[in-house]
Amino acid sequence: MNKFFLSLPIAGALLLAGCGDNNSTNQVISKRYIHKYGYAVSKSEWEANNYPGQLITTLRSGVTITSTYENGVLHGPTTHTHPHSQTVQYFYLYDFGDLKKEVIYDALGMPIREKAQLSPHRYALTMWYGDGTPMSLEDYADDELIEGKYLSLSNEVESTVERGIGLRTRRDQHGVLLSKDHFDAGYLVKQETFYPTGALEEVALYRMNKKHGEREVFAQNGDSVATEEWLDGELHGKATYFANGKKQTEVFFLKGERNGLEIHYVDGALVEKEILWNGDHRHGPTKFFVSDGLAKTEWYYNGKLVSKRRYDDLLQMENMVTQASTEFNESSPQ
Repeated sequence: MNKFFLSLPIAGALLLAGCGDNNSTNQVISKRYIHKYGYAVSKSEWEANNYPGQLITTLRSGVTITSTYENGVLHGPTTHTHPHSQTVQYFYLYDFGDLKKEVIYDALGMPIREKAQLSPHRYALTMWYGDGTPMSLEDYADDELIEGKYLSLSNEVESTVERGIGLRTRRDQHGVLLSKDHFDAGYLVKQETFYPTGALEEVALYRMNKKHGEREVFAQNGDSVATEEWLDGELHGKATYFANGKKQTEVFFLKGERNGLEIHYVDGALVEKEILWNGDHRHGPTKFFVSDGLAKTEWYYNGKLVSKRRYDDLLQMENMVTQASTEFNESSPQ
């Protein structure tokens, strides 16, 4: 089956339709098997003969799932209703098991999002505002955005992406600006997000659609909230966090894990606490300070609080094992 981008709720609902679930909300209440010619058949007849027709599944949540089959595979429309409603929320169109189109509708039956698979590696994505006005039209090749047109509530073009280069303006269903996404060679390279008031919330650099470089977060009044360094989608390097515009915490990351010294500050100047990390576990001394200097030290080994003596013993044992392993490797025939 061709790959197709599905949101988690949709994928989960499809899974539940196929095998049931122990969760009380999504538990299957009933399944009906309707032959193509309109008469009901039993489950055993349906499975034994691979009849063409529809499987109608009712969930405890009030969702009804109607799936169309041909020769034992999905073929034609599959729909999921809104809970306790006959209004369709999710529409899928299959061609002998291959998903060709997905449409999401709101509670009033207005389309929100449509994805049409044009070929195994190309798809078109269309989105609408809450009043039915087109919001955006995009053309993708796998993960690359090739062409895009982004419209305002008044149906005016406010930004475009052409041949993978340009600006994507993202808005919510009511037209409130969410972000400005900058693309180059089909991939996101910079994103600016905004508060509902229009104030800048975040600026992040990207590479191949993953955070890569500096990320800055701001409060609505413009004060810094965070500055971070990212590498291929993971925190990597120095991260500084602020409270009321003053530095509160400084910590270092290595490929997404805290690694090195973490420092906590009072009013952005006085050191309150220092924590040593290794592989996202406290490892080494954690120091607590008051205005006149060091007040207390705790010792951690691989995330567990231990005494200073126990820490030294474990560290010595670790060094002995490492040394023995090194000597063994050096003495082994090459």
